[in-house]
Amino acid sequence: MLKFSLNIPSRESANGIGEFLNENELISWTIENDESGKYLLCGYAKDERIGNAEFSKIKSKFSDLEEPDVTAISATNWADEYKKFLKPWRSEDLHWIPLCMKDEVKVDENAVSVYIDPGMAFGSGSHETTRLCARMILMFRNLHEKTNDLMVKNCIDAGCGSGILGISAIKLGLSHVTFVDLDSDALRICQENARRNDVFDDQMDFALGDLKISLVGRQTDLLVANILANVLVENANLLVSSVRPGGLLCLSGILKNESADVASVFTNLIKSKWESVFENSLDDGEWTALSYFRG
Repeated sequence: MLKFSLNIPSRESANGIGEFLNENELISWTIENDESGKYLLCGYAKDERIGNAEFSKIKSKFSDLEEPDVTAISATNWADEYKKFLKPWRSEDLHWIPLCMKDEVKVDENAVSVYIDPGMAFGSGSHETTRLCARMILMFRNLHEKTNDLMVKNCIDAGCGSGILGISAIKLGLSHVTFVDLDSDALRICQENARRNDVFDDQMDFALGDLKISLVGRQTDLLVANILANVLVENANLLVSSVRPGGLLCLSGILKNESADVASVFTNLIKSKWESVFENSLDDGEWTALSYFRG
């Protein structure tokens, strides 16, 4: 985990930046005071790419800000720090609630609640890329509720992190999820989160390794890949081949300025492999997610 930090010129600037962070739900960024009483803008991100993209959004509004210092922080420090920035989020009837707020947040009786403690794994529900995927999972749920066959559909959560997306898919009615990640700690955290959300062992399995290892020989009805754009492109053929007829391929982790190039690769490949396709895209801030329904 990385910490981004920089000085803020004045208290007035700090107030303005604080309002901007709240309005834009940049909840992994905050205003802090150092020991000398100066104001600091601090942010936390899984990697420099994500942190830089979020900082660019802030700097587009506050152009006088200097470039941040970037330092690695330990798991212990992050475990304490990240809880300061978590907030509940919802889309339609799906609610994501930080585990530490479980007793504070009340939801409707018929709502779908997912309680998450991300620990050192990416996926608190605060980042736009994760939320874009959730909206696409809801699209998939809504489509198959009409045909009354959701309960026989399964999911692969590629680059699962905390497991928030795969767990959401199960809670929304899919039958089984395969969680895939390079990090064994992420899979451990994912399993813990799944069990605290009453996902049964026979509803999930886990694959440790990169996509070339984890996806070979697998096909699914819903494939959610919230990864970096270059990794998506490198594994395009495997991702496309892993979706069954009638399934949905959801790609996220794509900056807006990358989306046309990524879409070109996948669209051309899909048209050569699938009989028919319905394409869609969603934007949130600086990020884009692409979806492909296989006919």
